[in-house]
Amino acid sequence: MDPTTPTDPTSLAADLADLSALVRACGREFPAAADRLDGLAHRLDEGSFHLAVLGQFKRGKSTLLNALLGEAVLPSSVVPLTAIPTMIRSGPARQVRIAFSDGRADEVVAVPDAAALAAVLARHVTEEENPANRLGVAEVEVLHPSPALSHGVVLIDTPGIGSTYAHNTATTMAFLAECDAALFLVSADPPITAVEVAFLREVRDRVPRLFFLLNKVDYLSADEAAAATGFLRRVLAEKAGLPTDVPVYPVSARRGLAAREAGDAEGWRASGCAEVADRLLSFLAEEKQQVLEASVRQRAAGIAAEVLLALRLALRALAMPIAELEEKRAQFDAALVEAEQQRRSAQDMIAGERKRMAELVEAQTAALRERYGVRLAGVAEAALADGDEAAAVEAMAAAVAEEFPRELEATAAMLDGELGRRLRVHHENAARLIGSVRTAAAELFDVPFRVPETEHRLEQRSRAWWVRRDVSLSPLVPIPAEVMERGLPRRLRERRVRERLERQAENLVRANVENLRWSMVQDLDAAIRTFAADLDGGLEDAVRATRGAIGAAVEARTRHEEAGRELAALREREIAALEEALARLGETDVRGSSPLPRPAIP
Repeated sequence: MDPTTPTDPTSLAADLADLSALVRACGREFPAAADRLDGLAHRLDEGSFHLAVLGQFKRGKSTLLNALLGEAVLPSSVVPLTAIPTMIRSGPARQVRIAFSDGRADEVVAVPDAAALAAVLARHVTEEENPANRLGVAEVEVLHPSPALSHGVVLIDTPGIGSTYAHNTATTMAFLAECDAALFLVSADPPITAVEVAFLREVRDRVPRLFFLLNKVDYLSADEAAAATGFLRRVLAEKAGLPTDVPVYPVSARRGLAAREAGDAEGWRASGCAEVADRLLSFLAEEKQQVLEASVRQRAAGIAAEVLLALRLALRALAMPIAELEEKRAQFDAALVEAEQQRRSAQDMIAGERKRMAELVEAQTAALRERYGVRLAGVAEAALADGDEAAAVEAMAAAVAEEFPRELEATAAMLDGELGRRLRVHHENAARLIGSVRTAAAELFDVPFRVPETEHRLEQRSRAWWVRRDVSLSPLVPIPAEVMERGLPRRLRERRVRERLERQAENLVRANVENLRWSMVQDLDAAIRTFAADLDGGLEDAVRATRGAIGAAVEARTRHEEAGRELAALREREIAALEEALARLGETDVRGSSPLPRPAIP
């Protein structure tokens, strides 16, 4: 399918509903297959596209998002915002959901207009009203009725990089793995900075799609805008290794917002924001939607093929002499005994894998504790040489905020990757085992069947990294012992200061690494439980459908000939109806890809 072709998810959802109803009506052997089809419909319904807006402090990220939304709802500030990304998704009315890191119940606030929404956000995501995040906000989600959020687009406003708050950059880096694409915003005055180039080098491989917007071009003439665009392309090519013709969208977020608020369509187009909204956002969302639809169609076709196999087995069995049918059923039951032995072996192997992965988690987190404990001790010692205990504490805090999230992320990424690699092998073996049950029945009854391709993907069930891998600075509090120690000899005072700093560093590293270790163990256990449930459930579904179809044929044949003919006629009608539904579902080829939309180049 060409990703630029408009899609109709409503039509696909209707086809899935029809197919599910047909499968469910085929008998008590098939409710699990119908449930899987309903699950695909739910996946199609909730499909979303996460688009982050990245850039240095005061480049105009919030203004751009406000322009895309059509009203000023995200706070703009003369000081950096807190390290709390704000997610904006489609909803029938304006609403804010605030989650807290201490386990308090979420706060959900319905607001009447943009000003009220902006006020709620300002209280929770700005350093002015929530300094150092003293409210303990973990995440903020906004529902908004803007058309820009159609097609499942979720916009993410990120903390500005390169501000005085180092943890803002770390927070932005941490959740990029959750994003499908990002808009990298720079401005004409000043030009792209070394900080932005360094940040870009880090993020370019973390986001599947990266697009560049040159903001504040309204301060430039047409010739100056063209020169600034060309300069930005050269810097991106020379300093960040990007193609020389990388698309750059020149915009004026300020004018775009003013035009949207005034209902000025011509001003909206002149600002350049219309091109971003109409071409880029809709293209990316539709492309992802089409890839999702192709996957759903493929999965649905595989489920339908399994049901058709069972129905055709039943039809073939009804035409067999009863003696041959009984013999075939006995042979199939013998194959099921072998499959059960393989299932038990697979469960034993995954239990062993869980133990080995748990040992790896412990080893890696222990190494991280030791490595970063030494690092913080060095930072504190260097700071003490030029200052007092408070200066050493401040230096450790800065090092933790700037460096430790990357350490946590690198360790977590390695462990996530290793878990995914190991489980992928077990998922593939499990799929072959489940498929072998249907293949054995198909071969015994000489019914054509090809095991459908399956997706072997480890589902990440935790929330975004910036929630899951948060860095705590709480142990970093200077201990006011100066008064009590004032009369002690200098060497003894210095030794006590170092001991306190060592304890604080040790507690800080232990707390943060333990958060990572706990999170990884939770993910590991969830992945193992999911694998075991999927294996048992998938095998049970395959056995129930195939054995049930054969058993129903045997029962009908042993009752009387008329019952056999009635069941055969019913199965023929069911097969015809499913084949028709499958034809409506269609085949989709997602191997090709279309070129990305390009901006108008000034």
